[in-house]
Amino acid sequence: MKIIDVTYEHLKKERSNSPEDSFVRSTATYVLDGNEKKFHVLYPAVFGENAVAKGIWEYEAPLHEAIALILISSYPGRKRLYINSEDDFFSILEKTDLHELNTNLTNIKKHIE
Repeated sequence: MKIIDVTYEHLKKERSNSPEDSFVRSTATYVLDGNEKKFHVLYPAVFGENAVAKGIWEYEAPLHEAIALILISSYPGRKRLYINSEDDFFSILEKTDLHELNTNLTNIKKHIE
């Protein structure tokens, strides 16, 4: 598997009573067996904001891009993942070498540009 891009987007409301604008979709695009695929992670935006506020993520690259990159190897073959617990979100970050993750993310972004 070769990661070729990582992105994120804050979801936009499609209906006035929808809570979508409080969610983030982190996406990793990769090539596996010659086929381009995407892995999406959806979670409440406040999880990422709290991680930055607590000093867990202190890098220039957006944490929202890094989430799919962290989880892609843990869920091979999946297209989507939803994280609904802030404890699970922080646990994922605590188990990850964030410095190495930031380096990998930076390298992927340099390769794209």
